[in-house]
Amino acid sequence: MRWQVHWDHIGTPRDFPNSTFVVGHGTLDVLEGKHAALRGSHSFFESDLLSGLKVIELPDPSPSPKDGNPPESQVGSSSPAITINLQGSWKPLDNLPAVMDVFGDGSLYIVDAPGHLPGHINLLARTTTKWVYLAGDACHDRRILDKSKAIGTWHDAHNKVCCIHADLAAAEATLERVRDLEGKGVEVILAHDVEWENDVKNTGRFFGKGLPNLSN
Repeated sequence: MRWQVHWDHIGTPRDFPNSTFVVGHGTLDVLEGKHAALRGSHSFFESDLLSGLKVIELPDPSPSPKDGNPPESQVGSSSPAITINLQGSWKPLDNLPAVMDVFGDGSLYIVDAPGHLPGHINLLARTTTKWVYLAGDACHDRRILDKSKAIGTWHDAHNKVCCIHADLAAAEATLERVRDLEGKGVEVILAHDVEWENDVKNTGRFFGKGLPNLSN
């Protein structure tokens, strides 16, 4: 599953040829350069990033009424014929307009999180002790989350306004929903969460921490 396709998040998908990659609606168009509104040096993408791999692009979370809302995810154009049943369609949950129940048991939700890039998604997970929200690039700094700083903009060489988010208004709306969840006791973790990473109580929470050494 991929939150977004900026260079600092993509890794090397071809190292996992037997995997199936799940991406948000519109992600494949982003890779193919079909979103002319994306501006700035951060808006360059690898067009062949997922070529030849099994890729599922999620359905549109806000389809027109005549389209309905298909119960199964649709396959991206770069993929073999394959579908995955994510136990239903997009539905509202608490303050979130569109989530998809991955396993059908309420333990893990894909959350439509518009604003940063077309197809940007987050995850909401129920652990044994709490709810955890993985916010991806919905926010890049805790000071923005707590409103002590604002999302920045700048002008490019053509004097056009740029932002780290493709749609600033949508990003602000998503961020407000994230703040609301945090206020209700959900633990929010950002993709670039330096404060969370440096908090000593999170030392043992990184993937692989405490696992046995299998190299011997």
